[in-house]
Amino acid sequence: MGSMKEPLLEAMAPSAVDEADRERETVNPLSSAGGESRWGKTFKEAPASSKVLLPDTIHIFPTSYNTHNKTKQMHAGESLDFEPIHSEVRQLNQTRKLVHKKFYGYTGTTLVKYFVTIGTGLLTGCCAYGIAQSSSWLVGTRLRLAEDALNKDGLPYGLRLLYGYATHACFSMCLVIVPGLLVQFWTPQAVGAGVSLVMAYLNGNHIPYLLHYHVMFTKILGTICACASGLPLGPEGPMVQIGASLGSTLTYCGCLESTSGCCLCSGRGKKKSVLKSTRFDLKSSRETAKSTAESLFEQIKLQDDADHREIISAGAAAGLAAAFGSPIGGVMFSWEEASSFWSRKVTWRCFLCTAIAVLTLALLRGSASIGLLSFPDFSTHHTKDNLHMEFVWNFPFLTVTAIAAGLLGAFFNHLRGKFGAIRPSATSPLYRMLELLLTTAVCLGAMYALAVISASWGGCIDKPKSWPDEFGAKFNCDGEGKINDLYTLFFSNPDEVIDRLFGAGNDECEDTVSGSFQFRCTFTLTSLAVHSLTYLLFMSYAAGLAIPGGLFMPCIMVGASFGLLVGAVLEKLLPDCHIVPSMYALVGGTAVLGGVFRASISLVVIVVEGTRQINYIFQVILAVVMSNWVAHNIHSEGVYESDLEKNGTVSFLRSEPSKQLQVMNAEQIMSQTVASVREIESVDRLLHLLKYTRHNGFPVVGKDNMRLEGMLLRSQIIVMLHRRAFCDKNGKLLQAEEETEELQNALEHEMQTFHQRQGLWQRHDWSANESIQKLKIEGEIMQGINESLRSLATYPEIRGSSGEPPGARLFLNFRPYMNRAPLSVRRECSASRAHSLFTAMGLRHLSVVNGENEVVGVITRKDLDHASGSGWWRHNRLGSVNMMQPVSGYREL
Repeated sequence: MGSMKEPLLEAMAPSAVDEADRERETVNPLSSAGGESRWGKTFKEAPASSKVLLPDTIHIFPTSYNTHNKTKQMHAGESLDFEPIHSEVRQLNQTRKLVHKKFYGYTGTTLVKYFVTIGTGLLTGCCAYGIAQSSSWLVGTRLRLAEDALNKDGLPYGLRLLYGYATHACFSMCLVIVPGLLVQFWTPQAVGAGVSLVMAYLNGNHIPYLLHYHVMFTKILGTICACASGLPLGPEGPMVQIGASLGSTLTYCGCLESTSGCCLCSGRGKKKSVLKSTRFDLKSSRETAKSTAESLFEQIKLQDDADHREIISAGAAAGLAAAFGSPIGGVMFSWEEASSFWSRKVTWRCFLCTAIAVLTLALLRGSASIGLLSFPDFSTHHTKDNLHMEFVWNFPFLTVTAIAAGLLGAFFNHLRGKFGAIRPSATSPLYRMLELLLTTAVCLGAMYALAVISASWGGCIDKPKSWPDEFGAKFNCDGEGKINDLYTLFFSNPDEVIDRLFGAGNDECEDTVSGSFQFRCTFTLTSLAVHSLTYLLFMSYAAGLAIPGGLFMPCIMVGASFGLLVGAVLEKLLPDCHIVPSMYALVGGTAVLGGVFRASISLVVIVVEGTRQINYIFQVILAVVMSNWVAHNIHSEGVYESDLEKNGTVSFLRSEPSKQLQVMNAEQIMSQTVASVREIESVDRLLHLLKYTRHNGFPVVGKDNMRLEGMLLRSQIIVMLHRRAFCDKNGKLLQAEEETEELQNALEHEMQTFHQRQGLWQRHDWSANESIQKLKIEGEIMQGINESLRSLATYPEIRGSSGEPPGARLFLNFRPYMNRAPLSVRRECSASRAHSLFTAMGLRHLSVVNGENEVVGVITRKDLDHASGSGWWRHNRLGSVNMMQPVSGYREL
């Protein structure tokens, strides 16, 4: 075990408990008496008045090695604390709560969760309505301005066409530049759809500012502008992040004097955080501790990451439900795709939230159509008794259509990855903005040019009588009642275009007068082919632009155009096979969604519930099954998996372990270098751990051995140091006669709400970067330590030897506050079983012990992620995790 007189550990090596997984500083062991200590002081040569003191500033928190970046990094170096801490104090509080009276069986916390869930649903429905109405109005304004430019008198025909394009391009570029600037310089977390990052957050990764309400505002504004600009982007994916952000904001809207602005009422609280007081000792805090512990508001406030996770799951489900008008589909999406942890109570919260969101949107719209994509009611020219027979007759053709559309989805994922390799880096905001503006101009220019020449292939058609008066543009077409179908497909409101594509079976299909294969079923064959292919290319590149935007609507657009094209061809070639083009449009749109997102049950429910056509459920199931099968064999990764891999800063653990983990054991994947603490630990060694490690969890071991006794978090150590809960080596408090129940509850409450009070979205800073807030707390900690040392200087039995560091005379007692029931596995345990335990329980640290229950290693999500090896779901980006050397034996003070 090494010398029992050495006061400190030797130079500490990195540990797997380090969630940040970055470089660490090295430190020389403490020299002998009279030498230089680790804090840079020579105690033998120091003045007599300062022999018992530590330096006022020693930077006890790790400093950042990265250069300052103007844009906020989305590095997810921390994990969330989903696992409850089973401490003595919390166990007593839970036991005390059992005897409290409840209102019809519900506690105050449960009622708050229901109120937050209902509020999230209401606000999500309102946001969906605002996005739909605003984007629709902007699209109408853009089309009206372009039409006025085309009809401008006094200009030649060619100049009018250029004027019309300039109107489109300038209007769209003005729309996208504002959210583009916000994304680049204010809230980079609002870029793209955001679904994959919400999945990573619900999986247990802390992603700074992902669900901050500033990001939510940018997301709402950016989604409106992106949908109205004419770019092939939709609102469905961003609605998932918007719903999750609303749930997060409402969950923490009661936080008191937050320094991070985690809630809308920041700074309005009347109470003052105990951690923020300039000087706080245990004697003077009795009244404050008592009022804090007994406050009803503090007792029912949602404080745990597990509570936060439940509401975010409900908000994500409500966002997608409002997009498609599918409350059950939203629940299924959250269960199948978004959420990694599921339970019956989460099901009820999601169901309530989605129902409220869809109902709110329907009431605001005042019509039978619900959801941002108002699918039409399908109808055919055949009786309902023949619908299933039609499915049997069309089965071979529907299968081919689903396979082809699934290939389009896989091709989109592949093409999106290729485009991502050539686009500007996210760290180059100027080039990213130029890319955004240039892509907008080029996409609209290509669409405009194709619409101009569409008249040459018969693109000017008679306007169907079933179309509304305001839908359909006469662009570049002569004759009364003529419209340009390709211009209509490209530039009209996407919701209305999808409505016309899915409702094409309600119109009579007749040949046009020009050409043999130029027939139409609402739209001409050539226009449908051109639209589906060009839209696929444009959305593949637009998906990576620095602007919020989703992919559900563009995928449905491409699939519906392609399916309608196939259905129209088959109807012409096989007039006796009861071909219904709208059925093929539905199958095509569903199959492209399946090929892109690889969803299964949730996608079936969303499409069937959104279209309100249960009669077409077999067609939808066929489309989902065939598209998933063919897309997986062609391009194995779905769009969400691809996004998580490209992100490179999250460790996403799937619900099932990989095959490689099944042939490994815990000892092979764990990190063997462990930084541990004892139940009663010296302040000197704790300062050493805080300064020279980035660990966020420390196994608590026995006094004379490495036997596992519990688990302690970094935040708990900081709170106890800042609260000056110092004791002697026997665990007796130095500044209080006894450790009362009020004092313990106050300290436990500070630990539980540490991140909410000190920066909900900046918890990674406590093991990474410097900040004014951290420097302030560092100074207060050192001031408290020195004041405590001065009060002990007159006691010879406590002063210690002259060569002993001053911090070795103060101790902290972690017994009442540490997790006394940490989960652990034997070193011989299968790695796949460790993975299942880790994911099922929402762990952050999993200790590995030997036959004597001594800690030999620690497993974190990074260890599991790295050990999973290369596969279709991930890449081994960071190499082996067992390249570090173990530290020497535990040394006694």
